[in-house]
Amino acid sequence: MKKLTLFLTFLLAFNVLFADIISDKKYNFTLDIPEGFNVKDANEENYSYHFEHPNIPVSFVLKVENKPDHTALKVLETNLKKLKATYETVPVYWESDIQDEIASFEMTLDQAYKGWAVTAHLYTEKGGDFITLLCWAPKAQFDACQQFIISLLNSLTVSDITCQTPGIFLAYAFPKEGDKTVNLNIGGKKITSRIDKTDEEASQFLVDLEFAVLSLYANHPMWKEAWQRYYRLVFRDNYGRLSRFSEDIFAKIYPECEKKRKEDPQTEYVSRLLSWVQGFKYERKQGNYSSDLTPPIMAVCGDGNDCDSRSLLMCCIMQRAGIDSIMLISREYSHALCAFDIRGQGQTFETSYGSYLMCETTAPVTPGMIAQEQADRSKWIVVD
Repeated sequence: MKKLTLFLTFLLAFNVLFADIISDKKYNFTLDIPEGFNVKDANEENYSYHFEHPNIPVSFVLKVENKPDHTALKVLETNLKKLKATYETVPVYWESDIQDEIASFEMTLDQAYKGWAVTAHLYTEKGGDFITLLCWAPKAQFDACQQFIISLLNSLTVSDITCQTPGIFLAYAFPKEGDKTVNLNIGGKKITSRIDKTDEEASQFLVDLEFAVLSLYANHPMWKEAWQRYYRLVFRDNYGRLSRFSEDIFAKIYPECEKKRKEDPQTEYVSRLLSWVQGFKYERKQGNYSSDLTPPIMAVCGDGNDCDSRSLLMCCIMQRAGIDSIMLISREYSHALCAFDIRGQGQTFETSYGSYLMCETTAPVTPGMIAQEQADRSKWIVVD
């Protein structure tokens, strides 16, 4: 992909190129786009970029504007009218009481096109900044491309808060309906927490959506990056949905860890939660799903679980507790692990950021213990 100067950068971590992540620190947004897009046109002065995919008939435009006297609706409509598009808009409230906008649209350029668009407020110091994304495919191929388009738009974040919550499209499709109680027993400690009534259905939708996109990259040169993006987006969706759950566990369990191991409560906390997760009944989810990955939020509600859902769940809980986490996946081993920046004896995974203690979630072993036949580090892919 062509490098964008000034303010668009691709993020690098663990010496592995992630899926294409467009990031702008000035405007505080990121866009975790599917792999392989090229820049067709760029106007840096007006902050407008046109991307095309060489293998999938999808294009999108990213545009940032300062319009202090506009609403998100007016900004979106102005951009759609420039394309002489017909459209329908709907408001969406994305983790705040500020109204952003989503639209379906059709337009004719060299042929008929159909797509989705979003306009969202950017949380900048001067205010009045908006980001607009317009993503489309040929009308005849739109149905086949729609999941790809929604995945791209839903990957947008515009603040530190939205980095830790479900994406804008999921906020629109699954508005909150109220609390559902979840009762847990962790090492004999009974904990009552809450999730939203829509969380399980929404998280399953996200998993199936992203698996449909992932499947397009099965034989692509960037299949590893596609796997990383898949798990990153599932993590992001569940991290926000599990926030209260993670905080309730921390409030009940962590003080006991501080009493038992004053010099290293974090390692004790990981050990206790790991033991709890290892006690889950291993069960690949059955049903008419595209992916057999159980979303972590469904795993804690008793709807089956497996190595990758357990590892994601552990990462969600530990990140909320301030313990740096990574996930490790292996196509060769057909397995997933989690790893944490904690002290301890045993197997570690070395990254450019430091050393992470590897943890097995499907066998009753302590942190740092993994199967010897799975010890080849070159066969593990890091998901940060």
